[in-house]
Amino acid sequence: MGDLKIGDAFSEGWNIYKDNMGTCILATLLAALIGAVSCGICAGPLFAGLLMMLRRLVKKSDPKPAVGDLFKGFDLFLPAFLLYFVCGLCYFVIQTVLFVIPIVGWIIAMLIAFAYGPMLVWSLMLVANRGMKWTEAVGFVLKQTLNGKFLLPILLGILAGLAGGIGAMLCGIGLFFTMPYTFCVYAAAYEQVFGNEGNAEAPVEPEVVS
Repeated sequence: MGDLKIGDAFSEGWNIYKDNMGTCILATLLAALIGAVSCGICAGPLFAGLLMMLRRLVKKSDPKPAVGDLFKGFDLFLPAFLLYFVCGLCYFVIQTVLFVIPIVGWIIAMLIAFAYGPMLVWSLMLVANRGMKWTEAVGFVLKQTLNGKFLLPILLGILAGLAGGIGAMLCGIGLFFTMPYTFCVYAAAYEQVFGNEGNAEAPVEPEVVS
């Protein structure tokens, strides 16, 4: 497992986004809209397809991916759907319980809220790019986060989410410009961390350094 350099991931993510802005924006917009219209049923598969597209852009694959490649995520429909559905349900239940507990529960809930999005996206990238089962992907990310070896990838996800959240502050419209960039950063970071491991189904124990 490679070392993650957060600054390089943001820089490379920006280059990917800048050079493929139309494709990135349209693909992300379609994934978000169809995911919303389908009540979240298609969200997991479509975002898996988006992450596969973006990895091909990072690797400069030929031919370059087109917006239609977004729908290749449906080849992973069941694991991607279950990842989004089960994790979302567990997150909702845990947060509901924690908010009943004053102060301490609220603090823990806030910490989980920050970590949930990055953990979900990293798990989805492992499903999309390595063909892992959703349980294996979630288990791997959760284990390595709890033992402290995956803190930089989670921190990157939090920072990328904050950058993407700037768009939501601009009357929501800017979100369609910043959210694609967020996923580009994730794609660049994924290549740093897992790109040297080929297409093995399960990643080796990581050695991410801070």
